[in-house]
Amino acid sequence: MFCPSPSVTGRLSFVRSSFSSALAALVLGLFWSPSVLHAVDGQRVLVGKGAASEVQVTTDSANLESLDQGAWTLSVAASGGYPNAQFRLSQGPISLDGFDAMEAEVFNPGDHPVKVVLTVRNPNSRGRDGSSAAAATVPAKSSGVVRTAFGSWHGQTDIPFDQSRIESLSVVIEKPKQATSIVLSRIRAVNESALLEQLNKSDFFQQQEPFFGRGVNIGNTLEAPNEGEWGPRLEAKHLDLIQKAGFDSIRVPVRWSTHAKTRRPYTIDPEFMRRVRWVVDEGLKRELKVMINIHHYEALYQSPEQQEERFLALWKQIADEFAGMPDELVFEVLNEPHDNLDAGKWNDLLAKTLPVIREKHPDRTIVVGPANFNNIAALQFLKLPSDLTAEDRKKLVATFHYYSPFQFTHQGANWLGAESKAWLGTTWSGTEEQKKAVRNDLDRALRWSVENEIPIYLGEFGAYQTADSESRATWTRFVAEEAIQRRMGIAYWEFYSGFGMYDPVQNEWRADLRDAVLGK
Repeated sequence: MFCPSPSVTGRLSFVRSSFSSALAALVLGLFWSPSVLHAVDGQRVLVGKGAASEVQVTTDSANLESLDQGAWTLSVAASGGYPNAQFRLSQGPISLDGFDAMEAEVFNPGDHPVKVVLTVRNPNSRGRDGSSAAAATVPAKSSGVVRTAFGSWHGQTDIPFDQSRIESLSVVIEKPKQATSIVLSRIRAVNESALLEQLNKSDFFQQQEPFFGRGVNIGNTLEAPNEGEWGPRLEAKHLDLIQKAGFDSIRVPVRWSTHAKTRRPYTIDPEFMRRVRWVVDEGLKRELKVMINIHHYEALYQSPEQQEERFLALWKQIADEFAGMPDELVFEVLNEPHDNLDAGKWNDLLAKTLPVIREKHPDRTIVVGPANFNNIAALQFLKLPSDLTAEDRKKLVATFHYYSPFQFTHQGANWLGAESKAWLGTTWSGTEEQKKAVRNDLDRALRWSVENEIPIYLGEFGAYQTADSESRATWTRFVAEEAIQRRMGIAYWEFYSGFGMYDPVQNEWRADLRDAVLGK
């Protein structure tokens, strides 16, 4: 189905493709069922079923074929480039004032994940100039939405963009490693504020309280290869400071994998277990809610199948150690699944892990996050086990992490290399465009929460120390307050290291950051 010519242009016509009618019906059912569309006021379809006007299509190193009801298959060969289909609006530039983003509904029928990019362009725009773009990695045999917020370019906000002059849309399959096909259902402009207004009226949302309240991560401590290598060792006085400042909770990242045998029965070092137990006990003693997880399991991210048995054995030992602890102790299954632990593999592993924990902790709250580094865009691909009862679902909380715009929050971060140095001097002053970008992102997380009736928790957010202090405090306060308004609990990254709100050298709080998180 690969088109050998570099580009093909023609008016789209709704004809039957070579897909069987059975597959077409399956795909269309996946897209156009209410559970996928979540139909609301404030949308405008530009391509696909229900489109108000015709478009011209140009394909580059790709082939586009039509299905019934306006769906399309986009097929490409293996490539190191960006094969795509471009949809140019026949009537010329149109205005999408009042809309926040563009969404492409796609289905991946293949056996491997596919990275799909959606780009929206103004007339004569190139690259970031006058364009907005974002990507989502769609797991095998899954449907999803690629969402591009206006005025953003792959996470960078404040990109010049005139939504009153939309001329074309592009759907790109990024660097496919093998022949790949996706089904494109439709592309539509959406108004998140109209959706949010409906979500806020739901019974589920009205009953929510911010899970875990306002908290802080004890970062660069127990998730370092060895405690003390990335920052200070945690002391009782630090927990006193956190409690007296008024925080509700602490999230404690733990790198169990470097403190456990690599052969069966994968025994965790007893001394390290005692150290984690001390942190948990001391936190609870100070009436702080405590979350522990498995963090930085690098071998699992690279080789999920080979590490599965060890991962489950680690959780069996953790569950045994903390059996009978108060409800204020919460487990998070795994921090930021990524790399080869893609959404499909992570969903399968999660389904195997929950019963291991539940054997000793039938009623404990368990926190789960999506693949792709707990990214908001990946929440849609987090699939909870189908055999969960209604009561089991009530004991789950979903999490996501937020560091947008990345060029601001990670400027000068040495582990990112030379690129991050080029971002130095990036500020965040809280312009209307900057605020809108944050609100739209958090609204997307809230949308997933309400539609799935699972509470949601912002487990990490923060800005690195090389950003100017005023911008850090302004961004932190805005993200914290917007999340709390959406009834999401929060945990700032982190206490006393590179992002820290506490200076361990001067032994004093960075009061502007502390107060920003606490809402003071």
